[in-house]
Amino acid sequence: MIKPFFFNIVFLVLLFQVGMAQKANSEKGKTIKIGLLVNDLTSEHAQRAAESAIRIANEKAGVNGTHFQLITRSMEGAWGTGSKEAVNLVFEEEVWAILGSHDGRNAHLVEQVIAKTKVVFLSAWASDPTLSQAFIPWFYNCVPNDIQQGETLVKGIAKNGKIKKIGIIAQGNYDAEKALKYLKAQIQQGGFQDSETVSLTYSSDHTEAYIKKMRNDAIDAIVLLGDGKSTLELFDLLRKKGLQIPVFGTIPMLGSSGLRPLESEPPLNLTVLNSGNWMKSNTLDSQNRRADSDGISNAIAAYAFDGTNVLINAIKSSGFNRETFNETMAKTNEKGITGNIQFDKNGNRVGPMHLIEITNDDPIFKK
Repeated sequence: MIKPFFFNIVFLVLLFQVGMAQKANSEKGKTIKIGLLVNDLTSEHAQRAAESAIRIANEKAGVNGTHFQLITRSMEGAWGTGSKEAVNLVFEEEVWAILGSHDGRNAHLVEQVIAKTKVVFLSAWASDPTLSQAFIPWFYNCVPNDIQQGETLVKGIAKNGKIKKIGIIAQGNYDAEKALKYLKAQIQQGGFQDSETVSLTYSSDHTEAYIKKMRNDAIDAIVLLGDGKSTLELFDLLRKKGLQIPVFGTIPMLGSSGLRPLESEPPLNLTVLNSGNWMKSNTLDSQNRRADSDGISNAIAAYAFDGTNVLINAIKSSGFNRETFNETMAKTNEKGITGNIQFDKNGNRVGPMHLIEITNDDPIFKK
């Protein structure tokens, strides 16, 4: 139902592009706006991290008097709200780029807007591989996609040597279902037996059923797919009910913070995908990138921080020229708190990931 909306904006695109061309070489000494789209206004970790990156850049600024400004918009509301907010950022705020810290469905809406307006869109949370398969030259993703995460996870599990059959519990939302699809493909390619899958529902009434199924099917390890708060709560319940087999998670499992420490007895035997060293308390200081007093406490904040820095540095490298900005984005090669950031020809992030053991001392459990 959103197609008519996009037909209505087509007539604005030429006017927008002409105006941007006229301004392309006159941005020095002015305010450069970067848009941030979040799922809802409770997404404070992404906003705070992006604002930290903006503030740090402005403190260092002095570059021809140019300053950066973050414009945050919520995508909460009726279906299609996300595309309208993206259009508002492009035409009303005249942002140089859009940073997305939201789910994959909303990312596809933003993609439809940037395909017409040719404004750079950097996804800092959605990991749906089909985003890059649209082959839009202005799309980039600083989060490893589901295919990349699944491949790294399965290779890590295979190194265990004792795990022969994997069970998967997936949350019932768009992102988790996409991740499930690609993870199952990687498991089959990795030579494991057909994986057993069940739908994750957030009720302690179901944990015994999960455990019974895992034991009956001789499952050697479990992968939990979903947001951090829900998957970690489920993990704790499974452990309390006596299921002690290894548990694995993907990057979204690190997407919450301020969580209640797990009551399971150490070692937790919980392994999660990660990139970079953002979970080390001194990472920001060692890179001379000061964050707010509460620091970077979860993966959402870490990728938002890095994504904002990537945009800022690419804008500077372009000479504050909109016409060459996308070229400098494509050539990105910088060290962030989530590791080294580079993009392939389709905008996917390239670079290593690793598996880490989770403990109650990690940042996600600190208020």
